[in-house]
Amino acid sequence: MRTQKTVTIGYEKGIHTRVAAMVVQKTTELEERFGCRLYIKRVDHALIVPCNSVLPLVGMKLKKGEQIELFGDGTRSEQAVSSLAEFMDGAGVVDQDEVDNIIQKNTLTSEKIFESIHNGLIVMDGAGRITIFNAAAEAMTGIDAEQAIGRLVDDLIPGFGAVELIATGKEKLGVKETINGNWVISDKSPVVVENSNVGAVAVLQDITQIEALSWELSSVKELEGKLISILEAVYDGICLVDKDHRITYANDAFTGILKKRVSELTEQSIGILFPGEKIPNGFFNGQSGTVITNADGREFMLDVRPIAVDGAVSGNAIVARELTEITKLAAKVEELSAKTVMLEKELEKREDIGTSFEKIIGKSGVLLEALSLASKASKTDATVLIRGESGTGKELVAKAIHNASTRKDGAFVSMNCAAIPADLLEAELFGYEKGAFTGAVRMKPGKFELADGGTIFLDEIGDMDRAMQAKLLRVLQEQEVERVGGLAPVKINVRVIAATNAPLEKLMENNSFRKDLYYRLNVISVILPPLRQRKGDIPLLVEAFIDKICMRYQLPQKRITKPALQCLEDYVFPGNVRELENIIERGVTLSGGEWIGVDDLPSYVRAIGENIPGFSGVSDESGEKLPTFAEMERDLIASALSKYKSFRKAGEALGLDHKTVSAKAKKYGLT
Repeated sequence: MRTQKTVTIGYEKGIHTRVAAMVVQKTTELEERFGCRLYIKRVDHALIVPCNSVLPLVGMKLKKGEQIELFGDGTRSEQAVSSLAEFMDGAGVVDQDEVDNIIQKNTLTSEKIFESIHNGLIVMDGAGRITIFNAAAEAMTGIDAEQAIGRLVDDLIPGFGAVELIATGKEKLGVKETINGNWVISDKSPVVVENSNVGAVAVLQDITQIEALSWELSSVKELEGKLISILEAVYDGICLVDKDHRITYANDAFTGILKKRVSELTEQSIGILFPGEKIPNGFFNGQSGTVITNADGREFMLDVRPIAVDGAVSGNAIVARELTEITKLAAKVEELSAKTVMLEKELEKREDIGTSFEKIIGKSGVLLEALSLASKASKTDATVLIRGESGTGKELVAKAIHNASTRKDGAFVSMNCAAIPADLLEAELFGYEKGAFTGAVRMKPGKFELADGGTIFLDEIGDMDRAMQAKLLRVLQEQEVERVGGLAPVKINVRVIAATNAPLEKLMENNSFRKDLYYRLNVISVILPPLRQRKGDIPLLVEAFIDKICMRYQLPQKRITKPALQCLEDYVFPGNVRELENIIERGVTLSGGEWIGVDDLPSYVRAIGENIPGFSGVSDESGEKLPTFAEMERDLIASALSKYKSFRKAGEALGLDHKTVSAKAKKYGLT
């Protein structure tokens, strides 16, 4: 049964320590007489405090006239509550001002002390209820003292262990734990009176900042270890000195320079580097260039740099580098500077080249210069004449010009003028009407009509006969074609790119090529260099062709050995890039393993300097005139025929078909 009664505090000075002791004494007497438990709380607070504990009562700081509620639990609690209520209104309590003032003064002094200390202080009674909870404890736990006083500390701070501490009487000192997210060191001790545990006290020290500093210190130590590892790994001698110029650290390279152990250098003056241990004037002003000589007679240049901490110089770092190494580095810098100038020029050329030309592999200056001109030509509709030996990539450049032009969305139509018989070339280029000749059962547009709005590429233009040249000239001039058997011209809008490996100027001299057509075609002339003039591009081309061919045949990735690559770089490549691609295709398909070796190359490439006469002049530095491409090609064909005796076997050795070998042999008068 619970009894409740509201009471107004009648004590003149409220419930101070002496009165609280009297209330506890009265409560103890009533609880024993009526067999109940008595509690007290403020009217406007939820916190209930037992009436039989002095410190919680004092901690409530109840004043005269303040209303409180008394509670009693027990079958006879009503009489106990009534008796205690009469006692609490001040009747029967004799004021003892002098004694009360002394007690109150001491109580206030104690409270001030508790509140002023930086450590958290929590005092508990025998049941583990909080009786004192200072400001530091409030800050660490995030709990107000008013909410804490009278509460069981184990309920308020889970895992605190107050009940166990009071029951066992065993103190727990220096325990590291977290409370409300803060790291604290706690000292918990029982309060013993006459061999009986009547309560406990806990002192909490906030070490959150110390933990943060510890973590930072750990990070600094880790960083220091990494820095020392780096300093020990470098070849230069490095030492650190304090503001008194004494050595605090020296790496292995520095101790090696001085022929001394670290222990012999630590705390020594940096003056030991100099004759008479005299430090040069201005040495610590961040200067470089001071030279010292070690015991072996080797010279070292010193570089001095200040070490600043928070803006104040705390010492210096000294780097010692051997002069011979510096000389090498200076030469390297000079070499790199020259390369930089060259690369800047090459970059300027590369920047002039559009993205459509990126598929053309190479970085040599002669190639980039040609591509730069082609890129500029792509921005116009002017006729372009691409010149270069067979296999230099003329059609690839023509496609790049088309793709970079405003006609890129139109058709790109390619026509090899040497591959079509002269009597059929007109019909192929200009088309024909139905019934124009036997077999013309329907109208067929020519290449020029198919290329309308786009680009037509006329390869091997030098092999076109003069009659056809005249008709082509008219098309270029009038921008219209007339189909074979047709009666009316057809208007076209076509950009013309022509290509040839023939010497057009010589053909004009013997009237094999029309001058007026030459001048019409030769508006912008792009000359592609042969592969022998861009040997530096061979490794790039080889790598690209290996990737391309392995992917085509779905083979594992392969690589080429250095000796095999050297053979290719020494070879003259009369067939240029096309021949190189054929050689790489042979090597990829014939090599049994991951590597393409010398044995996987054609015999004429392996034996270029031994079995094929006439090629030594290619690398001759005597100043004599180099052989022409035609001369080299003739000698190569002649050598192959002499060795293999048949067009088929010579063609297999050269990477050509037997018809090509036969045609070239007739061309050079070898049969």
